Amino acid sequence: MPPTLTDPALDYLLAAAGLTLTEAQKADLKTIHDSLAAMKERVRTPRGHMAELAHTYGFTEEDMA
Repeated sequence: MPPTLTDPALDYLLAAAGLTLTEAQKADLKTIHDSLAAMKERVRTPRGHMAELAHTYGFTEEDMA
């Protein structure tokens, strides 16, 4: 599946950030763009406290629901 990040869009974003990349670096960045977008969406999804690692274990039945 080809990346959805177009060359003009990438060039605009890099110029706005003040970055200069080689063509190889641009190609690598384009291959991971879709995966990064999916990761950002997952990270921004609200989760309850049960999604966090536990350091103590004192869960109630309500916690487990």
